[in-house]
Amino acid sequence: MGVLFWYNILIIAGMLVSIPYFFFAQKEYRKKHLIIFLVLLGTSITEVMARDLQLSKINNSLVINIGYITISISLLFIFFYFILNRNKSILLLSGVYITWIIINSIYFQPIASTFHNYSWALSSFIIIGMCFYYFYEVLTKDKYLNQSLISIPDFWIVSFVLFFYSCSFLYFVSFNFFYDKIDIAYYTQLNFLMKILGSSMYLVMGLAFYAPLIFKNESIINKSIS
Repeated sequence: MGVLFWYNILIIAGMLVSIPYFFFAQKEYRKKHLIIFLVLLGTSITEVMARDLQLSKINNSLVINIGYITISISLLFIFFYFILNRNKSILLLSGVYITWIIINSIYFQPIASTFHNYSWALSSFIIIGMCFYYFYEVLTKDKYLNQSLISIPDFWIVSFVLFFYSCSFLYFVSFNFFYDKIDIAYYTQLNFLMKILGSSMYLVMGLAFYAPLIFKNESIINKSIS
């Protein structure tokens, strides 16, 4: 296989389809869209570089740890900062996460030679928590009062982020503890499933901001009356 295969292509497709939105972005979504675009751009570049190094039989841990584990996930923290009403606790959690990456690199998993699955586990745990808090606000604080949820870009993105990170958290944690006992065929199947979930999430990220244009953002009250 070449540097580009279906997983990379789908991530790049998610990034490309999000570009036209820059020309008619709604004011309330401009910053969020920019952040998600940077996530898609950074992930696309990271995956292509990592794939190229892998094919060349060169350790790609440094590229993945910096491009994805550090930069892309940090951008996701910023995205949650905006959708959770600029909650400063998100910035604190982001600071804790970056600090842990530094500590992990020095004492446990060298950033240039080992994939940071400890950092991945921590980020997944925090992201899952932020997703649950987002849905808690949706259900209890009338976050989108009288709005159709399927017309809200944030709802689509958080839903797929929660699904992917919940599955990948279990995958990487179990892989870390049971590596020697996992059958290679079983691991290959799980890895393929993770790539399907990941590419689906990135495609949704690229398309989510078109939701208000595709789905009518009608008032639920008005709709029920009519």
